[in-house]
Amino acid sequence: MVCVLAGNLVLHNMQRFAPVSLFEELRTAWDTGYTGMGNVFSAYLMAYALCLVPMGVLADRVDNRRLMTIGAFLSLAGSVLFAISPNLNMAILARWGLGISGAFLYVPSVRYLVANFASEKRASAMGWLELGAGLGHVLALTILPGTVGSLGLTGTFLIPSAIAAVLLIGITLVLKSARTTGYGLGQAGTIFRSATFWSFIVFNFLGLLATYALSGWMPTYLRRDFRFSAVEAGTLAALTSVGLMVFSPIAGRVSDRLGARKPVLFTGSLLSVVCLTAMVLSHDIRVVVVASLFMGASSAFTIPVGMIFAGEVFANAGAGLAVGLVATSSQIASSVSGPLFGYVLDLTGAFLMVWGMALACLVARIPFLTVVGERKKQRPPMNE
Repeated sequence: MVCVLAGNLVLHNMQRFAPVSLFEELRTAWDTGYTGMGNVFSAYLMAYALCLVPMGVLADRVDNRRLMTIGAFLSLAGSVLFAISPNLNMAILARWGLGISGAFLYVPSVRYLVANFASEKRASAMGWLELGAGLGHVLALTILPGTVGSLGLTGTFLIPSAIAAVLLIGITLVLKSARTTGYGLGQAGTIFRSATFWSFIVFNFLGLLATYALSGWMPTYLRRDFRFSAVEAGTLAALTSVGLMVFSPIAGRVSDRLGARKPVLFTGSLLSVVCLTAMVLSHDIRVVVVASLFMGASSAFTIPVGMIFAGEVFANAGAGLAVGLVATSSQIASSVSGPLFGYVLDLTGAFLMVWGMALACLVARIPFLTVVGERKKQRPPMNE
């Protein structure tokens, strides 16, 4: 069950980052600038963000397995459309469709996990799902640019459709129907009136805005400033996802052993500040590589644990709706990051400005976490 749910996140994140390492080739093929490529990247993120709250409501009321099946099918169809896109407008349309498929994959997967795992094991299980998300990022940055020479752009962007077809089989054969709660939009008012909710929303918004500055533009930074090839840049940029993959199960396990989420969230927040500070102060490729790796670790301590935290603290609104609402704030931030930092790069020509803006966001988010309350859980016995 965990493998299939992790597979959903592999596909979701692979689709999200699929064009990133090939911005230069796609920019030439579609005769556009970096702002145009930022729009291609953000089309997925914006469609995903707009669908998260409706998907949260559906996830509480409709069999989660059915929703995941729809998501995998939409991902397959969207991949084909993007692969054959003759121009920028068609590509953006395909990315919107893929973003919708991402909502069908992500929210029901997390809600399915919350419904099927005890509280003392949820963060550990979510850590393994986030490992899948990291793997999807790695595949997007390494496998896809590595196949362009033999398959061309069209053949390369058909690879995710094959993965979606395999995942459809796995969802059908492995997952069982998940129980639903019947919660609807009426429960949302309880968290919209909560200061804790809005503080956590801001915390997530600023964190994802900064994180996607790095994830979205690192390959271009490595190619332009350090003259790496697309494959080399994608491989080095994938170190962020390697850190996410390695540390996500660890972060989840630590959170479950502590019986608390906030200490882990603070650790990840502080680590991200250290990493971006290093990138602002140094143009040494060795510093960049190490900082990228540990930015992945910082994300492992904030993203999966943060989602479990949201599902638990705001569970009275329905776990699916709670996850959808918090994820929406994150994805709006990540959607804004593409055109925002693309514009900054077109305007200044300096990645130092991009990294400096990202660092300011990471510093600014920390005070918002301090006002978020959490009831400490009883730690499980050491022999469990």
